[in-house]
Amino acid sequence: MRAVNPPSSAPLPPRERLLREAMRLFGERGFDAVPTREICAAAGVNPGAIHYHFVDKDGLYREVLRLPVQELQQQLTGFDDPGLDLHEAIRRFLQPFLFDDGACSAQMFFREMQAPSPIFMQTVAQEVGPIFDRFARLLARHAGLDEPTAAIHQLAMGLQAMAHDYSMTRPMLDAFHPELLADDPLLEHTCARLANWGCALVAYERAKHEAPRPAAHR
Repeated sequence: MRAVNPPSSAPLPPRERLLREAMRLFGERGFDAVPTREICAAAGVNPGAIHYHFVDKDGLYREVLRLPVQELQQQLTGFDDPGLDLHEAIRRFLQPFLFDDGACSAQMFFREMQAPSPIFMQTVAQEVGPIFDRFARLLARHAGLDEPTAAIHQLAMGLQAMAHDYSMTRPMLDAFHPELLADDPLLEHTCARLANWGCALVAYERAKHEAPRPAAHR
């Protein structure tokens, strides 16, 4: 997920400078290791600016976390459009999770996934959870189910985890087998392949759902 910075020629308002510098510092060292005075100094604002704009450090962090989440929401707009076939819908959902350009937001989220903070978990539950519920409902619909089962929810999370793992462990994969992704720098072919696997797994869930149940013993 990428954080978009405004053009450097236009001076940023204090609130935006705080968000930008906080994301950079939190990404580099983590929430607990960065004092608020350092954030204010980096943003070129007085020490009371965080209280004025965000109430406290937790409030600042909550807003910093929401920035890449809001971008993710925009990137995922329309992935569950009923007019899309299953392969295209899965591809559109997975694509944003496959790319890591080294932005501060990616570093910050990687730290949080290793040791989640309460603020991060609350933000993810409120802002990202509904997106995954929509993805699970999409998979359930194509599996012939009225509602997602536990297996469908696990499938939704598993597909996203595979996509995200390609992004986060790309350097390791390139070191082990540099030829595997040499012709796929943006992982577009990989995304399509993951969508193929997703379709196969949804077909498995459909077949399992439609299989006749054994007759009860009398």
